Amino acid sequence: MPSTMADTVAEIESFLDTGIAAIKGLIPMIWVQSKTSPVQFLVGGIAVLLSYLLLTISPPHDPSEPPLLKPRFPVIGHLFGLLNHQVNYFSELFTRYHLPIATLPIGNQKLYVIFDAPLQQAALKAKDMDAQSFMVDFVPRIFGVKQGTVDKLLGKDGVHPNIMGDMEQVFKSALSGDNLQKLASTTLATMADTLNDVDSKKGTKIPNMFLWLQSLLSRSTSKALWGEKHNPFKDHQVIDAQWDFESHLGPLVLGVLPSIIARRAYLARNKVQSALLSYFSARHYETDPSTSYFIRARTRLLKRYDLPDDELAKNEVAITLVATTNVLSTLFWCIAEIWTRPDLLQQIRAEALLAVFGNSQKALSGEDMGARTITIPAIGLDAKCPLLASCFRESIRLASQIVTARRVLKDTMLTDPVSGNSYLLKADTNVMMPAKVVHRNTAVWGADAEEFNPRRFMWEELGPKVERQRKAAFVPFGGGKHMCPGRHFAFTENLALMAALAIGFEIEGLDKSRLKMGDSKRGETAKPLPGLEGGEVILKRRKEWEAVKWEFSC
Repeated sequence: MPSTMADTVAEIESFLDTGIAAIKGLIPMIWVQSKTSPVQFLVGGIAVLLSYLLLTISPPHDPSEPPLLKPRFPVIGHLFGLLNHQVNYFSELFTRYHLPIATLPIGNQKLYVIFDAPLQQAALKAKDMDAQSFMVDFVPRIFGVKQGTVDKLLGKDGVHPNIMGDMEQVFKSALSGDNLQKLASTTLATMADTLNDVDSKKGTKIPNMFLWLQSLLSRSTSKALWGEKHNPFKDHQVIDAQWDFESHLGPLVLGVLPSIIARRAYLARNKVQSALLSYFSARHYETDPSTSYFIRARTRLLKRYDLPDDELAKNEVAITLVATTNVLSTLFWCIAEIWTRPDLLQQIRAEALLAVFGNSQKALSGEDMGARTITIPAIGLDAKCPLLASCFRESIRLASQIVTARRVLKDTMLTDPVSGNSYLLKADTNVMMPAKVVHRNTAVWGADAEEFNPRRFMWEELGPKVERQRKAAFVPFGGGKHMCPGRHFAFTENLALMAALAIGFEIEGLDKSRLKMGDSKRGETAKPLPGLEGGEVILKRRKEWEAVKWEFSC
């Protein structure tokens, strides 16, 4: 709740002043809403009503633009579809019309949706489509950062240059070479500690595998990023608050009365920001030598833009969240798919043993390994364990339901590199590119596109033509210059962890009948449905491997 009457009045005035802007901003991001609670459903109802009242004139449509898909219900049909079905609405439209690209009229606005993989790739590389515009619209709403801060960072204040070029260099330097090696080593060292803590006789009882992995990734990744001694996520309550924020941030997108409409996310965000404020105020990023290069370089760059510590804390809430959210779901689904298929697990175990031990007869024969240290080489496992890598990519394909957004800066002709067809995209129009549509397209992935196929990414078995087609249709990391910079880091740590689990551990009790993937609401990776996370399991050391100590090398 607002702390004073003045705060209440200010939020109401903000609501009145930005009503129309909120609805327009809602159009490209409407899927973030969910009808899982009465409050959020009420918000959706208000949005629909305002759309009907304020956006009643259909936008003009040029014949050269993508085909027009008129809503079944005039004016607000697409808006209601997005509200009711979220990301799945794009899949429903593709199934119904089978178009490579379409124009969706929504009131007096319109939205381009690209369903075709080659066209998506062309759009992601287009110079006249911008991702930064969405920062201006949504960063202040989601993270509580002042609009003036965003204007500074994007060079819109008339004083500072746009930060994005320098920030891209920070990412490039931090996530390559020695800096990436140190980040991965620290992350994997924490994971190794967890594996070594497994009791040699009783194992570790895990009531919920998804939440166990959530905690493991949060602890290991935050320690690697923020440093060991002063890590703001060392307090598990801060980790819990981060995930609470992530799960309930949808209504924050409206930017209206956040302390009321999105109270749970608002309070959780405040808790994380408070921990980060203490970290930045004490300048731990400078004094703690275990702080990652990424955090140190990123903070120094942001400080050049005269950000006070409280704005810095608000802005950096995203860091640990982005580093763990999508990784968590894909890791969980990969483990779930492998460890509920005994034959597949045996193949991956044999593959991992060869990758780690070569032709060592002792390791391959099942003899007692004794009290020894086994080092898993994290680098190069993609090539040495192609089946494991294929399973991980397949898990990403099914779980990734991101919707990449761009805004057209000026009238642009977008050409399909395969068909040669061109489409006019008008300036100031939003473009949506749903990954779920291309990730489940049977023309690309086969008739079993909705199912998990462990060998779907075994390129040597498929041939170069299929490989090119599928690589073009695999878009979980976005594309163009905004492709996820942390994808290699995530791949390295996940393959290494799963190789160690396959070689030295059993996961007993994982119940396939109690596993079900939910649908993404906001374009994030799909989580398991509540109560369907596989049931209680026991992580046990394998027979003859009980005394082994585990470590990773990068």
